[in-house]
Amino acid sequence: MKKIKYSIFGAKALLVFMALICVFAASCARKKPVSETATRVWSDSLGREVTLPVKIERIAPSGPLAQIILYSLCPDRIIGWSNSFSEEQKRYIPQKYWDKPTFGQFYGRNVTMNLEAVIAAKPDLLIDLGEAKPNIHSDMDGLSAQIGIPVVFIEATLETMSGAYRALGDLLGEEKAAAELAAYIDETFEYAAACRAAIPEKAKLSVYMGEGKGGLRTNAQGSVHSDVIDYAGGVNAVDFNHEPPGGMQPVSLEQVFIWNPDVIILGAGASTNEVKADPGWQALPAVQKGRVYDIPQQPWNWVGRPPSINRLIGIKWLGNLLYPDIFKCDINAEAKRFYRLFYHAEY
Repeated sequence: MKKIKYSIFGAKALLVFMALICVFAASCARKKPVSETATRVWSDSLGREVTLPVKIERIAPSGPLAQIILYSLCPDRIIGWSNSFSEEQKRYIPQKYWDKPTFGQFYGRNVTMNLEAVIAAKPDLLIDLGEAKPNIHSDMDGLSAQIGIPVVFIEATLETMSGAYRALGDLLGEEKAAAELAAYIDETFEYAAACRAAIPEKAKLSVYMGEGKGGLRTNAQGSVHSDVIDYAGGVNAVDFNHEPPGGMQPVSLEQVFIWNPDVIILGAGASTNEVKADPGWQALPAVQKGRVYDIPQQPWNWVGRPPSINRLIGIKWLGNLLYPDIFKCDINAEAKRFYRLFYHAEY
């Protein structure tokens, strides 16, 4: 009977082979699909420690502001809208998104959220984005308890918008897409800041933003619905010490004459045709000089309603309108870029 000889090289090969098997087995174990019931704890902008599914595929927005931000980042994960799309908006929204259920909004002048509809849609998560409202901590906890679904809040003002996208990227596993959108936001703010610094103080123009029928509703300084004026280097002509929540404060034409704005921009129910045809407005210097402009409205108002990412393109639009020698950008080319990035649409 012959003896079988083992070489030291054969033994080493065997050890290497066994090690490779172990590495392959470990790799396979790491690539196991995430359990549908797996959870993690995530801290939102309020510092609330919220237990969430690791796999988040179905998202409900809290309102119009959240809806637009989430649509820009992950439209296919949204299972329902805060409000349905108008026929004009549908020109920019792919048809596959039109017929999702409408949930209404949790905050706002008209709270309309249908909690039963939210529950029936079975979202993995409801996301609130925007300014921190009074009692928002207890509001978020209370809403989550009512619907039996995790609820998180992410601060998303114009100043914190790029951070909001990065937080959403971490929350939803969309880091790359969120980083691209956040980079555009940072670029916009850096550009606008450089332009504002180049505007001499005495050259700054005052702006009246008119809304509603006749253009006699407005938003004072400090309102989120009018802060695009500040970012574009203008001065909001409306200097009330206070205004009702949500803005749209009624004013008289006499008061507009007292403010005597250099430029008038109109949106949300007002129009240049209406103002220019009104004898009462025609004596106002801005009207006589033709410095009255309609705010672009589709798919969302470029200046303030809702106060979401739609305002980003408004900063460059208004800056270019007020100071074309300083905000030197091709607004049509910029709009096309913005619409592709944030709305998945052609302008």
